Amino acid sequence: MKHSIYILLSLALLAACSPKVDRSKVPAAGPAPIIQIGDAQQIQLANGLKVIVVENHKLPRVSYNITLDTDPVLEGNKSGYVSMAGDLLAAGTTTRTKAQIDESIDYIGASLGTSSQGISGSCLKKHSDRFLEVMSDVLLHPSFAQNEFEKSIKQSLSGLASTKTDPNSISENIGATANYGKDHPYGELMTESTVKNITRDDLLSYYQSNFKPGSAYLVVVGDITFAEAKAQAEKYFGQWKGGQAMEKNYKKPTAPAGNRVIFSPIPGAVQSVIDITYPVDLQPGTQDAIVAGVLNNILGGSGFQARLMQNLREDKAYTYGAYSSISPDEIIGSFSAGASVRNEVTDSSIVEFLYEMEKLVNEPVADSTLQTIKNIMTGNFARSLERPQTIANFALN
Repeated sequence: MKHSIYILLSLALLAACSPKVDRSKVPAAGPAPIIQIGDAQQIQLANGLKVIVVENHKLPRVSYNITLDTDPVLEGNKSGYVSMAGDLLAAGTTTRTKAQIDESIDYIGASLGTSSQGISGSCLKKHSDRFLEVMSDVLLHPSFAQNEFEKSIKQSLSGLASTKTDPNSISENIGATANYGKDHPYGELMTESTVKNITRDDLLSYYQSNFKPGSAYLVVVGDITFAEAKAQAEKYFGQWKGGQAMEKNYKKPTAPAGNRVIFSPIPGAVQSVIDITYPVDLQPGTQDAIVAGVLNNILGGSGFQARLMQNLREDKAYTYGAYSSISPDEIIGSFSAGASVRNEVTDSSIVEFLYEMEKLVNEPVADSTLQTIKNIMTGNFARSLERPQTIANFALN
C-alpha cells in the first residue's frame, strides 16, 4: 500500500512540474540528422577478386557476400538452367554432400545461400574460419550431383504447374515478354519444355564460364578488421582461378511504337491484374535515375501518400493497393504501374491509371508535395545507413 502511495505522489509531482503541452498543435520537427557515410576499404587479390570491407564492431557477427559482375545469359530453349545452376551450388561439393553442408552451417548457427550471381552468408565472428571453409568449398568445388539435379527438375516442373492459373505470375511473364522480347535474357520464359531440355552439363557449363574471380566482388561486413578480412580472402579464395567471364552480345530492347493491350482471360477469376509497363533506358547512378525515383514516389512508390493509392484506393475504393515502380538497369530498365482490382471496375481503373500518369506529365507538381516526397526519401536514406550493408552496397554499386 505504501508503494502505491509513493507512486501516486511521484506522478502528482511530475504532473505539477511538467510544462503544459498544447496537444492541438503538431510538435515542431527536430533538427535534421547529420548523415555520415562510413568508409569502405578495398583491395584486389592476385587472381582478380575485388574485396570490399566495411568494419562494424557493434555485434560479433560477420557477413560475406560474393557477387558476380557478369552479363545475363540468353538461355534459348533451355530457359531456367542458369537459376538452377545457382540453386544447386550448395547441393553438394566434391567432398561434402548437401546434408553435410547443411549440418555444418546449422551447427555454428550460420546462414548460407547461393544464386546464379554468387554466394552469401553470415556467422558469428568466432566461427568465421569454419564458415569460410564450407563457403569456399561450395564456391570452388560444386559437384552438381545427378540426384540433386533430377530433384531440382521435378521441383521446377511442379512450380510451373502451380503458376499456370496464378494471375500475378501470368501478368509478370506477359510483361517481361512484351518489354524485352523472347530473344533477350530479360524476356525469356521458363516453361515445361525448356526445363525438360536442361541437362547437368548445362549447369556445369554456366558455372565454368561465369564463376570467375576476375568478374567477382567479395564484400565483407561486420566485426572484423581490414587486415583480418584480407587474410581470410587470400586464404579461402586466393586459389580461385579462371580470369574473367566473357561478355555477351544481344540486341538491346526498344520501346514499342505505340500502345498495346494484351489480354489473358482466366475463367473464374474475381479480380483483374492490371500492369501498365514500358522499357526505359535508365542507367543506374545517373542524375536521371535520381529524378525518376522522386517522380515515381509521387506517382505510386511512396505508399499512401502516392497519387495512385489516393485515387484508386482512398477515393474510388477499386483496390487495396495501387503502386508503380521505375527500375534503372545497366542494359535496359523498366517502368510498371499496376493493381489487382474488382472485375467490374477494370476499365475504370485503367482510365484512372492513365489519368494520373498524364497529369504528372502535363501539370507541375505542387511545391508542398515535392517537398514531402523529398523528406520521405531523405529520411529513408538516413535510416538505411544504420545498416553497415548499405555502405557496402554503395561501394559495390
